[in-house]
Amino acid sequence: MEKRKIIFFAECAGGVEEYLYLFLKRFNREKYEKYLVVSYKYKDYEEKFKSICKNIYFIDVEHEINPLKDIKAIIQFRKIIKKIKPDILYLHSSKAGGIGRLALWFNKKIRIVYNAHGWYFNAEISDIKKKIYVIIEKILAKRTDKIINISKDEYESAIYNKIASNEKMCLIYNGIDFEKFEDANKYRTVTRQKYRISEDDILIGIVGRISEQKDPISSIRSFKIVNESYPNTYIMFVGSGELEGQVKAYAEDYNINDKVIITGWDENVEKYIPAFDIAMLPSKWEGFGLAIIEYMACDKPIIASEVGGIKDIIVDGKNGLLVKSNNQEDLSKKIIELIENKKLRNKLVNNNKEYKFKYNIDNVVEKHVEIFDNL
Repeated sequence: MEKRKIIFFAECAGGVEEYLYLFLKRFNREKYEKYLVVSYKYKDYEEKFKSICKNIYFIDVEHEINPLKDIKAIIQFRKIIKKIKPDILYLHSSKAGGIGRLALWFNKKIRIVYNAHGWYFNAEISDIKKKIYVIIEKILAKRTDKIINISKDEYESAIYNKIASNEKMCLIYNGIDFEKFEDANKYRTVTRQKYRISEDDILIGIVGRISEQKDPISSIRSFKIVNESYPNTYIMFVGSGELEGQVKAYAEDYNINDKVIITGWDENVEKYIPAFDIAMLPSKWEGFGLAIIEYMACDKPIIASEVGGIKDIIVDGKNGLLVKSNNQEDLSKKIIELIENKKLRNKLVNNNKEYKFKYNIDNVVEKHVEIFDNL
């Protein structure tokens, strides 16, 4: 039987790259053939993706809107479409969603699935920009067969803004590979020794891009407040990004250079999270918050912002502590609360065990297969 061909298209890396890798690794169905089209941000990941795809193609596409470059990207993408002749196109995040649907606007034969990975109109942008992005998403939704939302908040936001009909919308919670974390605790001592953190010290950890979305500035400011009362505290950023320089500058100004650790981007987060005593995700906006599930897999007490999809995962005071976004006072207060209250830490971790296996990558794949089969 002839296989059905699916192209997975993504521009941004980070969480989307992790999602794609886990998904494609587990999406092994005889009747489907997998192709990957990505930006040059994925060049470092080429080898690992090659082993789980029929082929991988790179195109020159950037996150920022640039009419000339975007037109070139559309032309490049159309050439790849003509070469592969796919049955289904699965687009990931807003830029790939725009390029992909414009490239196939007049081609009604290829079915299109779109996953925003967090609607951009929910980001911290002006009201005018929000309205513009809502209009753009509404227009592009006309050339979309199915829209995947990765959290209840994202789904409800799309319905509220009337992005598309209810029939086109569906909710598939994000997920992780829990097997990756089965033996992760063995890394706790190794990682802490590597960064000269003793077992008596308290390590606060954050996994994610050091970017505006993840609000590392509030994290470093709140850590300064915490460190004044608890000098044996350290903060670790597992990631890199455009605000890395600012974080280092704040650490120098606050004279806490020796207490701030930036590991750089490493997809093997299972080597770092076990070393944490407290895990945080103080984002300004978030479609889902995959790092939270990774924290759960490693049995860490969690502090996270009360935004977007995070509210679907964390019940304040039950399996984590929620804080106001962009608020270092609230964040530092909650960190100190966890440092001082061992009973609360244990309660949050124990309650997480009820939640975490709901977010398994195998569930994500199975629900997608149902959609692909019915397209």
